[in-house]
Amino acid sequence: MLRKLLAILLIIALSTMLGAAQDDMETYVLGVALPFTGSFGTFGQDFERGIDLAVAQMNAELEAAGSAIRFETASADTEQTPEGAARALQTIVQTTGAQVVVGPLTTSEVLGAKQFADENGVVIVAMASSGAAASIPGDNIFRVIYPPDTFASKAFATIALERGHQNMVVLYVDDPFGNGMNEHFIKNYQARGGGEVASFGYAPQSTELSAEAAAVSAALAGFGDGAGFFCVCFPGAAEAFVQVAQIDPILTSVQWLGNEAMTSDEMLEDPGHAQTLANANFVTVSQSADSTPLTPIFHADFVAMFDKEPGIFTNYAFDAANIAMLTMLAAGNDGAAVKSMLPFISNHYIGTAVQAFLDENGDQAIASYGIRQVTEDGSGFVLIGSYDGNTDTITYT
Repeated sequence: MLRKLLAILLIIALSTMLGAAQDDMETYVLGVALPFTGSFGTFGQDFERGIDLAVAQMNAELEAAGSAIRFETASADTEQTPEGAARALQTIVQTTGAQVVVGPLTTSEVLGAKQFADENGVVIVAMASSGAAASIPGDNIFRVIYPPDTFASKAFATIALERGHQNMVVLYVDDPFGNGMNEHFIKNYQARGGGEVASFGYAPQSTELSAEAAAVSAALAGFGDGAGFFCVCFPGAAEAFVQVAQIDPILTSVQWLGNEAMTSDEMLEDPGHAQTLANANFVTVSQSADSTPLTPIFHADFVAMFDKEPGIFTNYAFDAANIAMLTMLAAGNDGAAVKSMLPFISNHYIGTAVQAFLDENGDQAIASYGIRQVTEDGSGFVLIGSYDGNTDTITYT
């Protein structure tokens, strides 16, 4: 009887201790605001997988260390618009109480969510926004991986001049990213000796660019020999433009430059599109040319978890999530404290690409780019050089 009583008391004690331990567990919600629909939907979905991998690995480490803290995510679709990003952020915060959100993706989305974030003390940790319009000191936005386009615009300007382009025609998405890249490209191109630049904007959600292609073609014809073309385009619009351009005698007779969004796998899946870019000697400047010992580990872990290859820049989402979580572990689940602590954590973080070192605007200050060119058969992109934005130098391999 005594043994039975002791056994019962032991079970009760263990149950009480287990219950107390469970009560002591604390969950930090990490918001995820990304475009899961639209032309950037595949990017958003893959970025979310990168964030899920980071959270799973962090929780495993916290459990092994005996920590009572665990992370979980709460996601919302930004719909690839500024208004959608604002709604997504508001939904996440008001339904979960999240103080830190990873994303959004584009600069227009980031700026769309900015007012709510600033007014409510919510910290945004963006992984790929690069438009100069979001370089704002003192706000709640930290763009921790991808540097501002003020760097890339210099690289594009230098390449255009090295190719002998006496004049340039630019097609750009009419949003903060495209407007900023166009403006800074013209400034750098002309400051370095370039001639005239004719620029044409297209609406961000456009999927039919026949009129824009005709305008670009006419401008190139007007400039004559030596002119070059620069496409600052999002994937869906880029494919629509190439579809028209491949039958235009002017557009198929000049060399092209383009931002990294034009290097999507979908672009080269169409043989006509691939051959058009190959014939145009298409070159892009894409961050980052560097890797770290963590890069292959991330790749292997991603494949093991999802049974698929990570998409372009997915590791940036992984790194951004880690920076966010490490800061929350150091500062607590409090937006104001995270805002104060994040630059310190970021400046000491080396992830899968480069060290995340922030400038006075909370933007990545280390600018290391790869210069990639379409192969002759249009089957892929090969690295042909690198650009160091901090020294403004190009090195070709």
